[in-house]
Amino acid sequence: MIVATRKECIQAARQYVRRLGREQRSLVVMARQMEDLRRELDRMDGLGSSGDMRGGGHARGAGGSPVESMLERKERVRRQLVAIERKRDDLQFRLMLYEQALAGLDEQEAKAVQLIDFQRMTILEASTRMYVSERWARTLEKRGLVQLATALLDMMDEKTAGELLQRRGANREQPEQPGKASGDDSSMGE
Repeated sequence: MIVATRKECIQAARQYVRRLGREQRSLVVMARQMEDLRRELDRMDGLGSSGDMRGGGHARGAGGSPVESMLERKERVRRQLVAIERKRDDLQFRLMLYEQALAGLDEQEAKAVQLIDFQRMTILEASTRMYVSERWARTLEKRGLVQLATALLDMMDEKTAGELLQRRGANREQPEQPGKASGDDSSMGE
């Protein structure tokens, strides 16, 4: 049985949301990289076997034919493209889960989490934007993070949720309470 304290839930959810915020900003970079790789593949397809083979085997003494070199290069570019697409798809899936979990929160709590953790605003900036005190903004953020952690864990399967909590250092067995036998009713008086 996985047990996490309120503080551990807040810390795990805060780290998760902040990381998602950073990674979400990297979607633009990923799109640019994918576009560049696709252009490079298109250029290679247009070259055929008689085009300019920059670094591809035309130099004197280079081993292998230019065609083999270009095919190897194309394969490397394709693998890079697939890796970036997988990474992008994984991030988009996690962002979708986050948006779904955020939609289940109170409007003020969701706004506090979004501003403070996802967009990385200071408490003062967020409280000003929300027209509340700094203390209330922090309270809303913490309540939202607890609800968000619960919602995100409910959306995941048990294995994924357990792995997430283990990474956060929050995986622990529930301790037995002193004075109570574990499943043995013989300790009770007659």
